[in-house]
Amino acid sequence: MRKYRPFLIGCALIVLAACQSATPPPPEPVTLHFTYWGSPVEKEAVEQMVRAFEAIHPDIKIEAQHLADSEYLSRVSAMIAAGSPPDVGYLLETHAPLWASEGKVLDMTGIIKSDPDLASRLPEAYYYYAPGKTIGTNTAAEIILLFYNKDVFDRAGVPYPPAKAEDAWTWDEFLARAQQLTTDRNGKHPGQPGFDPEDIDVYGVSSRFDYWYSYFPFIYSNGGQIVNAEGTRLLLDSPEAVEAIQRLADLMWVHHVMPTPQQAQRLPPGEVLMQTGKLAMDIRGQWKLLDYSSIPDLRLGVAVLPKMKEPKTLILGSPTVIFSGTHNLDAAIQFYKFHNDPKAVDLFARGLWMPLQKSYYTDPASVAAWIDNPAHPPESRDAIVNYTLCCVVRTPHYYVKNFGQIAEEVIQPAIDRVWANDINAAEALRQAVQDAAPLMAGRWDQ
Repeated sequence: MRKYRPFLIGCALIVLAACQSATPPPPEPVTLHFTYWGSPVEKEAVEQMVRAFEAIHPDIKIEAQHLADSEYLSRVSAMIAAGSPPDVGYLLETHAPLWASEGKVLDMTGIIKSDPDLASRLPEAYYYYAPGKTIGTNTAAEIILLFYNKDVFDRAGVPYPPAKAEDAWTWDEFLARAQQLTTDRNGKHPGQPGFDPEDIDVYGVSSRFDYWYSYFPFIYSNGGQIVNAEGTRLLLDSPEAVEAIQRLADLMWVHHVMPTPQQAQRLPPGEVLMQTGKLAMDIRGQWKLLDYSSIPDLRLGVAVLPKMKEPKTLILGSPTVIFSGTHNLDAAIQFYKFHNDPKAVDLFARGLWMPLQKSYYTDPASVAAWIDNPAHPPESRDAIVNYTLCCVVRTPHYYVKNFGQIAEEVIQPAIDRVWANDINAAEALRQAVQDAAPLMAGRWDQ
């Protein structure tokens, strides 16, 4: 019988115990690179969202990189060229379909179809880059509204603008109210003897008409279109489009209820005018709620836009995309779904963003989750939620090739000449249609 030495047996037992008690180290977290832009408020909210995501996904780390708007495209382009693209990121609507067609952005079609949450987003919010091929949706939904100062209306004895689309002011009603609300420093209104258009104390209405999204809704409201169905020709020379643009210009130069571009340069920003009671109405994107809701003692209201023929507003917003170079697709999809979830990001309740899922516009509990708060005036259910369901038109950026370039290089310069009173709308828009012709290349989704 073979004998074993005790110390050898003890050593063997120690080694065996060590082997049995050892566990493999946890895997290293997956790291995702996320790029985005935005104001300091948005940056703070995004950082909070990232921390919340990492807390419930300890196996995923988010490297969030905030980039300035002016350098965003060049910085992300450089990352792609260097072979290290972001995994997930914001992307300008002017470039998203083009980059997808070049293979830089992931085709999300199959992912969305297989995911009930993604598939339930507002159909108007999807960007297509080929027939049946989508890169996903806006980062958030956005529409154009009419903001107003209730104190200015009360002081002038003018009824508040309607919050319901079916009650929208006609253009004549809107103009009459704007005239009642506009006063010069002697208290006179436009049209009254002695009214001085060069010495206005309170303006009836203001807007940022140097941005296309502020005037496109009125073209649609007047029965016009921006482009034809094939995306091969601008339709801004139509009688409906010309009339809409000329009416807007006349607010400045004929009726004197809106600052001209020259006057606007000398005035404080719209939110300051609103705060000081020097502005009654402001045509802006709903995202201005974030600024307006932070103004102490401002009795703010929100309303639908006045209609020319039918109530219409614009839906817009840049998309968030997953870049095709990601090496962690499953993690990227999880973060993509989380980053604009109203339950995770407070920018919805604070007024900057609107939800993408349709349930947030139709289910009472879901609506209350982002509308019932101090940032949203009581009229928001009608003027924001129901208005989105009934009356939005998609900006052509979603589906027309080269439209970002067309809007920036052709449409806006022509419109600026109308706002400056250098040329009438008919002449400017006729020339714009001609200048845009070489850039018209059809639709991404056809």
